[in-house]
Amino acid sequence: MPIPTNKNRRVFVKSLSFLTASIMGRPLISKAYTAKDLILEKYIWPEIVDYARWCPTVHNMQPHKVKVISATEATLYCDTTRLLPAEDPDCRFCTAAMGIFIEHLFIAAATYNLTIAYELLHDISIGDKGLVAFANLKLVPADVKEVLNRDLIKQRRTSRLHYDGSVVNTHVIDYMKNVAAGFKHDLYSTTDAGLVDFIIDLNQKTLFEDIGSDASRNELNSIFRYDRDEAKARKDGLWSVCMNFPGGLMRSIFQHYQKWDHGVKKDLIRSFYVSSFKGTTTLGWFAGSFTNTTEWVNAGRMLARNWLFLTSEGLYIQPFGSLITNKNAYKMMSEKLNLLGEKKLWMIFRIGYSKEPARSYRLDLKDILI
Repeated sequence: MPIPTNKNRRVFVKSLSFLTASIMGRPLISKAYTAKDLILEKYIWPEIVDYARWCPTVHNMQPHKVKVISATEATLYCDTTRLLPAEDPDCRFCTAAMGIFIEHLFIAAATYNLTIAYELLHDISIGDKGLVAFANLKLVPADVKEVLNRDLIKQRRTSRLHYDGSVVNTHVIDYMKNVAAGFKHDLYSTTDAGLVDFIIDLNQKTLFEDIGSDASRNELNSIFRYDRDEAKARKDGLWSVCMNFPGGLMRSIFQHYQKWDHGVKKDLIRSFYVSSFKGTTTLGWFAGSFTNTTEWVNAGRMLARNWLFLTSEGLYIQPFGSLITNKNAYKMMSEKLNLLGEKKLWMIFRIGYSKEPARSYRLDLKDILI
């Protein structure tokens, strides 16, 4: 780094001080920035992306990439090598995940009284190649105080462990309903034991049906991380520890499926999987407009806020993705939940308290910034 001249020394010191504060995780100042303030302070982008990269994505594929254009502007890209042709053929949930990432940027930037204005550029498609510019992002002064602490982003987990059997407090459900309504979605929930058992049983049957599909099984096998070394090296995908399933057994099921698709072995695996839902008393599901890119992003943003709120309450969720993507299961579930009208049921999950689960790995910041 060249030694600064006297003329530029104050600017150099200011920029270096800001970088040091960002690295240490302590904002130098907390005020609404103007474009002039941000000329040399591009370090805000890496800092907020470093938080947002911990957001949940479909099967932890992390398709988001960010290119910083200026101190106030960046472009959000989708890495199409991280799409899921078998599990998410129309890219609904990948697109929703991009919305989740955007909302995490909002929350991370709020430390500086900033928010993100975004403009959607491109519909994500399985036919896309390489990096696709998905949205323009711009840092702007926030006019509403953020209620969620960005530290929740790194605390959030998906829990596939046993839940403790406690019923979720009504104030939690009411808060989630209000957040959902703000995005024009509805939250429904139930503690009816018969209905909970029906959904868990249907989820188990559907998962085994999906595994029976060569396309789905091969795709899942490619993104499962069967041991810690593989998970740590790849920093993406579904790590067996987070899936609460023995890695060696999981590898055998997906790579030698014919040994497990019948008889006593299949019954044992089914029983093992169902037992992991012990202590589940509450289910929740979201319904609303979910038919195009704008709506998928909107739904993802809403989910992000509710998920982080649950984290603040010490609660965990586990989505039942197969019930949404499997057509037969979706029809059966919708009939059972009496949701066959205009509102689209697009996510269902169990919710409750558990021990703290393992946290899956994430791509390094250097792998996300381009």
